[in-house]
Amino acid sequence: MKNKLLRTMMSALALACCTLAQAQAPTPAALASEQVAVGAKPYAMQMASLGSGRYTVIFESGFGTDLRAWRKVAPEVAKSARAVAYSRAGHGQSEARPEPRTIEQSTIELEQLIASAKLAPPFVLVGHSYRALLMRSFAARHPDQVAGMVLVDPSDERFNPALRQLDAERAASDDRAFAGIVPPKFQPELKLLQPVLDSGKLPFAGKLPDVPTVVLTSNQQAEKPEFFLETPQAVAIKLQLQADFVRQFRTGSQVVTSKSGHNIQLEEPELVIAAVKEVIAAADKATGEPALQAQR
Repeated sequence: MKNKLLRTMMSALALACCTLAQAQAPTPAALASEQVAVGAKPYAMQMASLGSGRYTVIFESGFGTDLRAWRKVAPEVAKSARAVAYSRAGHGQSEARPEPRTIEQSTIELEQLIASAKLAPPFVLVGHSYRALLMRSFAARHPDQVAGMVLVDPSDERFNPALRQLDAERAASDDRAFAGIVPPKFQPELKLLQPVLDSGKLPFAGKLPDVPTVVLTSNQQAEKPEFFLETPQAVAIKLQLQADFVRQFRTGSQVVTSKSGHNIQLEEPELVIAAVKEVIAAADKATGEPALQAQR
C-alpha cells in the first residue's frame, strides 16, 4: 500500500514528493560526484558535473530525492552541454543545514552552489515535481542567466485549491495518507510546504523570463483508482493546469505521456533528453536571430 501511494499520488503535494522510493538506486559511475563547499560557514554539497558546452544544464530532483534521480538523463545531455546534478542539503551526501527548508532557502543554496562551483550561464533549468517550483524561483530571481526550462511533471500551486474545490474531503484524505508515510527527516520540510501549496500562492515575486520551455506531463490512468488523485477528474485538472502554465511562453510546448507515471525521467528518460535538446536548439535560434538581423 505504501509503495502504491508513493507511485500514484499526484496532487501538488504528492507531485512534490512521490519520487522517494523509485529514485534512490545506486549512482552509476557516469554520475560520479564531488563535494563542493558552499555558503559562509561553509557546508558540503554533493554535485555531479559531466560534459561541456555553451549551456549549463542544471538538474533539480523532486522532494526527498537526490542527484541519482537523473542518472538516466544527465550522461546523454552531457554529450552536448555541461550537465550538473546536485543533492540539496540533507539529501544524498550533502550536509544538512539548520535553516528552514523553504523554497527561498533552497534557491539561495542553489545560488551559493553556482558561485562556489563557478557554474557559468546561460543556464537551462530542469526541475522535477515540487522542485520545478525551485527552478521557477531561480529563474524569476535571475532571468538574464536563464536560457530555457524543462519542467518534468511539475507541481502547480493552483492544483491543491482546485482539488479541494472539486472534493475537499477526498483531497485532504490523500494528503493525510501521504503525510503518514513521509520519512521523519523530511517531515519538517513537508510542514513548511503544505501551507504554501494549500494557499495557491508561491512565496517569491518576479516574472519568469520568456524563454523556451517544455513541460512534460504524465497522463497515466489507473485502472482502479484507490485515491482521489488517481481519478480521471484529478488527472485532467493537472493536465489542464500544466497546459495553461506553458502558454505564457512564446516558445513553449507540452509533451503528454501515458506510458510513464510521475517519474518520467526514470521511466521515459528519452523524453527529458529530447526536451532539453529542443530547448537548447530554440535558445540557439533565439540568440542567433538578432545577430543575423543585425548583419542584414
